[in-house]
Amino acid sequence: MLVGLMLGTSESISAETPLPPPRPPGIEHERPSAASATEPSPASSELSPEELQACLARLAQSGARADPAPAIGNGACGAKSPIKLLTLPGDLEVAPPAIVTCAVAEALAKWAADSVKAEAERHLTEVPKKILIGTSYECRGRNRQPGANLSEHAFANAVDVMGFAFRKRRAIPIASRADETPEAMFLGTVRAQACTYFTTVLGPGSDAAHANHLHLDMRERKRGAKLCQ
Repeated sequence: MLVGLMLGTSESISAETPLPPPRPPGIEHERPSAASATEPSPASSELSPEELQACLARLAQSGARADPAPAIGNGACGAKSPIKLLTLPGDLEVAPPAIVTCAVAEALAKWAADSVKAEAERHLTEVPKKILIGTSYECRGRNRQPGANLSEHAFANAVDVMGFAFRKRRAIPIASRADETPEAMFLGTVRAQACTYFTTVLGPGSDAAHANHLHLDMRERKRGAKLCQ
């Protein structure tokens, strides 16, 4: 997961990675069992051409733009039916475009339309023009730890959100904020609501590896359990 993302003078995000602060209030904390942690990623299931086209059609209907991407195979890593996600509903640019599974793309589209746009209008009176992406597909272990199980990033089944860029205000990076500014309220609310759409949500306060971004994935667990921290 990336430490920082440079986007130009008005869209720069700090490269500092602080120690994890206390987990924000209102974030559900549910740890999966050891058995559920060994379940395969849903990205291991290949979509048929018809299923892939249906996914792309649903995304287009929602207002998102995406293209099919070449199948990825790299040892134990890979995704058989990835897509390249370009924009989300409301002309929200995915910057840079993300290589993800259909499940992640559809969850991002619903989160953007139902949560990010609404909460930005409520707290900031302006909607973002870009969602700033750190990592989507990357063949690596969890938290880049040697010997760790493969991350959902290794299956294109996860995305790291570094922050949001706007037309008339400075970019808002993902960070722990104890204040009650509109920016802090916006970040806290969209993070909490992400648990509705994703099966894993990790961010500042979870651990040091997630101190400066939101990790969102669609890992399958027994009984539909979620991990939201």
